[in-house]
Amino acid sequence: MKLLNVQRSADTRGQRGRDRAIYFLTENAIKSLDSSLSKYHDWVDEDSASATLNVFDEGNGNELGNGNRPRNFWLFESASSFRVAKLEDLWTDPQENFPREKGAVEWEIWVRSPQRAYFDTAVVRLGIKLTGHPTEFTDITVYNGLATKASLERLIEQSAAVVELRGASNFIAEHALLPPPERLQQIQQIAQRVIPAPASAPWISLLDTGVNWSHPLLSSSLPAERCQTVATAWNRFDSDGHGSKMAGIALYGDLGEVASIAGPVTLETGLESIVVFDPKSSVRIPARDAILRGITEAETRAAHPRVYCLAATTVGEPEDGRPTSTSSTLDALAFDRGTQMRLFCVAVGNVEATITEPYQTQFYATLNGEHGIQSPAQALNVLAVGALTNKSSGPSPLAIAGGLSPRSRTAKPWEIRRHKPDILMEGGNHGIDPSGTTSRPHGPDMIATTSNDPVRQPITLTGDTSAACAAAARLAGRVMARYPAMRPETVRGLIVHSAEWTPTMWAHWQTLIDAGESEQQATLSLLDCFGWGVPNEERLFWSAENALTLISEDELRPYKKEEGKSVTLKEMKSVRLPWPDAALRALAATEIELRCTLSYFIQPDLHSAGLDRQQYYPSHGLKFDFQRFGESEERTRKRVNKAIISHDPQASDEGWVLGRENRPRGTLHHDIWRGPAYQLVDRQMITVTPMRGWWANGGLEVADVPVRYSLIVSIRTPQTANDLVAEVRSLIPANLLVDVPSVVRT
Repeated sequence: MKLLNVQRSADTRGQRGRDRAIYFLTENAIKSLDSSLSKYHDWVDEDSASATLNVFDEGNGNELGNGNRPRNFWLFESASSFRVAKLEDLWTDPQENFPREKGAVEWEIWVRSPQRAYFDTAVVRLGIKLTGHPTEFTDITVYNGLATKASLERLIEQSAAVVELRGASNFIAEHALLPPPERLQQIQQIAQRVIPAPASAPWISLLDTGVNWSHPLLSSSLPAERCQTVATAWNRFDSDGHGSKMAGIALYGDLGEVASIAGPVTLETGLESIVVFDPKSSVRIPARDAILRGITEAETRAAHPRVYCLAATTVGEPEDGRPTSTSSTLDALAFDRGTQMRLFCVAVGNVEATITEPYQTQFYATLNGEHGIQSPAQALNVLAVGALTNKSSGPSPLAIAGGLSPRSRTAKPWEIRRHKPDILMEGGNHGIDPSGTTSRPHGPDMIATTSNDPVRQPITLTGDTSAACAAAARLAGRVMARYPAMRPETVRGLIVHSAEWTPTMWAHWQTLIDAGESEQQATLSLLDCFGWGVPNEERLFWSAENALTLISEDELRPYKKEEGKSVTLKEMKSVRLPWPDAALRALAATEIELRCTLSYFIQPDLHSAGLDRQQYYPSHGLKFDFQRFGESEERTRKRVNKAIISHDPQASDEGWVLGRENRPRGTLHHDIWRGPAYQLVDRQMITVTPMRGWWANGGLEVADVPVRYSLIVSIRTPQTANDLVAEVRSLIPANLLVDVPSVVRT
């Protein structure tokens, strides 16, 4: 018996309902199961009082332990029925999305990798048309195929390879038509003031609809040869317009702000364009395939530092936070076997709205609480970007300054908490219609950017999470330009580390408290909606006497496997940071802020999601623990090491916003401690420890495999504090100090 997938369900009251497990059985396994069922039917428990609960081995259905019960006893005890699986049983998207068409439709087909040869043979025999290239994951290969339900049923029967069926997805999404802006005469002069970035500067690589490189504001940063496409039938130079809008924001930010500033416009990054979807073409390629092909071809042409910007979502994939083939492709590309990490900025998606069916203001009353973040922004290794707005100039703005941009989706509907989005960037604002029930983009409160028609309309408006994503990619590119030696994990971590909630977001937090939620519940709700807030560029790029940032880039080997034994944990790292004890003692009981961020990438196992084993989707996990007040370094090591081995609860460590139970979710762990300065004296030790992932299941030779991580710590004190940076610099040997303007890096 081979377990293929598990689907959880709930009853009408939202309680636990009937679960369904799909198994593959050989002919002999069916006979064996039937024999076991007969023995189970006839079995009588002669000594129920002494019966003990046996362990069920889900790999082969056998029992371990008590030999009195018949084979597969607990399987039969827990099952209400057995039947031959139907096509609908392999469908793991919401049942209401199951194709009802009579003819051929496109499916996403998950196949057991060891059975690929049988699957490929059956595809040819049945004349099923596959679209795009298959994408390989651990034990699973994902195809897209055009097939009728009848032919797909025969394919499943003949190949015995299909694990799951899902809806096929492509990068086809609506892009709202916004009103044209007022003519900005100064814009025509900007091109003459632009100073392009040097040739070695990072590129913002736009995975989008293409870019019209001939635009005068883009041509100096994007030569035609850096405009590529996955499909030859697609227009490299943006027949849709979306990619050219993103290009302007990725280079300049809001052109309305740039136009109002005199003097040179010095750019820090270049551009690259890879067409991964073309809404005006009939050619469709699966999203995951287009991304993989585009990135592979681009990096084959030129080895260059890049930040990838994906300001689009995959229509048709689940919005519940579960891994999908597209999000897992991004996770795999970001990790890339641990040898070549990549940084992706991905939009969380917009609540649907069109000119004829505008945005419903009732959605904003709950901050889009019923509209989940769209795929692939749930990927663990990416920087997921939502939208806020600081623009509120209209007579009847929907959002107040510092609040959520009207159409930005959230993780509030997700059952699995993942702390998404990670950050928010500017996405523009709406004006409420006279009816009060709908709203539309308000031109002066949107973002001015480049268009794909530089002759008739060189400047246009855009907004929402697409614009926010492009702005985040621009910020990441500027960080890479200033600190070229930093790892992608570090760049991602630094951006989140600098983020802050706006006063409007804090007011929402207080409203939740007043409504009866605990501070912890209110904080988690804030994270589901706003992420960690808006990056503070001053904190990101510049130091101050009272603001210190320390960065450690390191690696550890999480697992070991000895001959004849199972995989066990191998290493943890203790990081002793240079610490401004004198300055902290001088501050005494003054309240200060400490931030700590751990950023790392994982290798995904897509099949674990289908088996409802989310904890085994990542190859490994890491977490950090800070030395406690009054605790020696030796005691810290012993306490943390005991926690790894036995998982015993530890004494509380007051003052953290999230705490040790809530922060280790995903691959970007961030937390904030606030308390009296004296409690940080002599607390310079941080431990980084491993958690179990699918690597620990023995499916890979894991002994001595190192994994990278970036640890970022900062202290912020009142303006009257002593010089933290000067004290720390004096503690670091000159040969270990990397002298950069905003951080002390060891």
